[in-house]
Formats: sequence, C-alpha cells, structure tokens
Amino acid sequence: MASQQTLVTREPHKGHTPETSSRLGERSKPKSWRVIHACENAREVLPVIEAQLRAGMRPYIVTPGGAGTAEAYLSGYDQDQQRTLSLLSAWQDVRTWRRSLLECDPETRADLVHAHAFSAGMAGVRNCSCVVYDFPACVEEIAISSKQCEPGSWIGRSFRVAEQFILSRAAAIVVHSPGMKTAAEERGASPQSIFLVPEPLESEPTLAIPTADIPDWASNPGGESVTFFAPQLALAASVELSSEAITVLEAFTLTLGELPDARLLVEIPEPAGSALQAHAARLGIKNHISAIDPIHANAAFHAASVVIAPGEAPSDPVNARRTNDACLKSLSFGRALLAADVPRNREASPDGHGCLWFTVNDVRELGSRMIYLAQNRGFCDGLAAAGKNYMLETRCPAAIGRKYDTVYRYAISHKKPRGTGPGATALQPAAVW
Repeated sequence: MASQQTLVTREPHKGHTPETSSRLGERSKPKSWRVIHACENAREVLPVIEAQLRAGMRPYIVTPGGAGTAEAYLSGYDQDQQRTLSLLSAWQDVRTWRRSLLECDPETRADLVHAHAFSAGMAGVRNCSCVVYDFPACVEEIAISSKQCEPGSWIGRSFRVAEQFILSRAAAIVVHSPGMKTAAEERGASPQSIFLVPEPLESEPTLAIPTADIPDWASNPGGESVTFFAPQLALAASVELSSEAITVLEAFTLTLGELPDARLLVEIPEPAGSALQAHAARLGIKNHISAIDPIHANAAFHAASVVIAPGEAPSDPVNARRTNDACLKSLSFGRALLAADVPRNREASPDGHGCLWFTVNDVRELGSRMIYLAQNRGFCDGLAAAGKNYMLETRCPAAIGRKYDTVYRYAISHKKPRGTGPGATALQPAAVW
C-alpha cells in the first residue's frame, strides 16, 4: 500500500493578503499552517480542507489509495468500498502508516500531522512530534456497531487500550459533538487538549437536488398546505414503530382537526412501512401520510415546512454519541425545527436558534406546537431563517478554519521535542565496583 501526498491548492480569494509579518494581526488571523491530513478516504476530509483553504492554510492529503486533486477525490469516492475495521488489519495498517508518514518527512515538510484514522493516529503519535487526532467515534464502539465484537470482549478492550494510548499522547484531540468530548475524557485525554469543532456546513450543491428527481409527493406548487417531515423515524432493521414514532402519528392526528389539508412525510425503512400504514389506518390519517425511502430524504427536506425530530436514542453506540443528524440537516436546509428536548437534539443549536422544543412523547404538546407553527407562518419562516443563519455563522468555512487555527496553535505549543522524549529509557554509566 503505497501512500500518496497531495498539496491541495486553490486560487487566492479576492482581497486575500498573505501573512508576511507577525505585526499584521497574527493573533486574529489564522496562520498558514502546513498540515498533513492522514486519512483513509480523502472525500471525508474535503469539507475540512475547504475550510482550511479559506483560512489560508496549506493542507496536504495522504491516503493509502492514491492522490489527485480535491475534485478527483470527490468524483472517485465510493462509500460502499470502505474497508471494514478489524483488529488484525488495524495493526497491520499501523506499520504501513508509519512508513507512509515517514516518507512524507513531516518533521521538515509540515508543521503537524492531523490523523483522521485509528491506525494513522497510532503511527503518528509513535513517530511524529506533533499530532492532532481527529476523534469522530470510539474505535471500540465502531467494532461493536459493525458486529465484530461484543461489549466487554477482549477485542473491544484491546481497541480501547490502544485508543487510550493515542489520546494520551496526541498534542490535541478534535471531537465533533459533546458526546465524543465525554468519551475522550473517559479514555484518559486531558480536558485542556480536547477541542469541539462542529462538522462544516454542507455545500449548497450537496444539499440541492435536480428538479427532475423530486417525487410527486414532494410537490406543493401553491404552498397552500403545510407539510411536516419526520426523518429517521425507525431503525434500519426495525419492523415495529417506536413510541416516538407513535407520538408523532398521534400528534399529527390532533393537528388534522385544525389543519385538514396538512401532510406528513415519514422517512422510514421498508421493513417498518407496513406497520406505519397499519397504524395510520387505525388513526384514520392514511391519506395524509407518505412513507419516504431514506434515499429521498433530501427531497423531503426541500418539501417540508416543518421538520419534526423525536427524542429516540439510537441503539447504535456510535450514533448515540453524535448530534442528531436530522436536526443539523433541518437547520442547514433552512426549515423550522420542532424537536424533542433531549441532549442530542439540543447540541445542534444549544441556544435554540431555529428550534421549538417539545417534551418527549407528549402528544398534546407536540400537536399544539405543530398547529401553532402552521397557523403562524411568519413566525415559522423567521424560525427557519434564524436556524439557517446560525448554521452559516458557526459552521461556514471561515468559522471552521478559525477553530482549526486555535487547535493547531495549541498543538504546536505542546509539541514533543525531537529526539529522546520523556518516555525514553535513561541509560546510566556502569559504576566502578
């Protein structure tokens, strides 16, 4: 597996002046850090690369599978081809990553290494003086989620101990949700070295969909009827409706008493579709509901007036630590968000920009809020605009670039000295007997 290193470049933005002196506001302006991004799939770090380019940094990409421009990575990325995690391959990859990183000569050609994978992080902290470890999920929980080990098994414990080694030796750790910050602290990372950096906002082309691809149920030409959308309302393999899903259906039933033309779009996997239709028929609302396949979720976000995010906790340990993706997408699309008041939802907008909260599984409260938003379209539109503005302000490339500048400044200040470190064995001269 030969590594490839690519400097990602872009024409300077109009009005951008390179930093030539510390007197030109060094503290307020991000430095042009030379960063080696060590990642398994370059496509996954392109939003971060975009943010760092905007901030004037000089990011490089090192991957096991090839190199090219950012556009080439974007067009050639196949998510289905990602390798599965296994203990044996992970340790084999550590040796490969060590060789790859040393070939890049990070001590002279870069300021730091930003590792986005477990194996790259392990190789980095053992061989490089300044490593930032990106910690989006616990490797032990990834193994449990992918059915490669059981909770508490020796394989899981091995992964956990190995990750503790990385977290305790990285100069800085980047997490993307409060849940992962807690996980990093539980695994021995110094709280001062953990930085919460939100995921960058998806680009408009990514969020948009061609008009020809919009299904019939998504059309609402006159905008006369209010459309509610409840994404991720059942687990992928579930054939039953959760209590949260039933709450949404019953609240919508109450809503129809005031809004007879209202519609409800429900994103639900095919195994649970029959249970949804059966329950809707019992409530007498079958003609007002459309079951949406997950592949059409973006179209449903576009069609919705209000997005409903229940408070169900995912059974998957990886997703349980992440901010609710449905809330993030709703705010990004500029849709009013009606969300259950639980931590995973609150993390999307801690101060409530763009959100109206309801108590978990409270049918009457949810129903009354649905009616209020539908009957007060000015308030609903203002809520949606406030949410989108919040996302633009906190997750735009410039904002993310500034956050990474803070991370890298801290990492450089805690850079390990080259040569023998504190963990090296101190050799004593032989004493004369």
